[in-house]
Amino acid sequence: MKVNKTIQINASAVTVWETLFKNYGQACDWASTVNESKLREAVGSKYGGRTCSTTFGDVSEIIDHVNEETMELQYHLDDTPFIMKAATAHWKVTSASVNTSEVTMHLDVTLATLPGFLMGWLIKPKMRKDIYQTIDDLKYFIENGEQSEVKKKSDAKYFKKKGKKAA
Repeated sequence: MKVNKTIQINASAVTVWETLFKNYGQACDWASTVNESKLREAVGSKYGGRTCSTTFGDVSEIIDHVNEETMELQYHLDDTPFIMKAATAHWKVTSASVNTSEVTMHLDVTLATLPGFLMGWLIKPKMRKDIYQTIDDLKYFIENGEQSEVKKKSDAKYFKKKGKKAA
């Protein structure tokens, strides 16, 4: 399954890049699909990776490629929820003007054989919707300096279930 989305954000490309790459370990600050995240070391990657508790289960990522000059970031999941076999994400930030940037995200997900066969018709639309929402969350967070309502609700539900208070 491939998901491609481009969005315009009313902020400089540098500001967006800081959130995406410089604060890579803090995706949980803005993404409604990520309730907890932290940086981790990853053998073979000079950039490391992160672990995330997501709406699809716990995932572990390794950064494959970073180009700070062209503001590109690519990572893959090395530990996936049972429904996924593999996933790779590629983000690119470009400057549209002084205070406007464009963010493009390409996601390539291979579902595990049995869940994909039995439930692919249900999983794929939900996954696509969640990825689009994540990109909208990024836009909202950068433009408004706070979490989206969807993010706040996601965290409240997650931490209530987990027995913690949302941040």
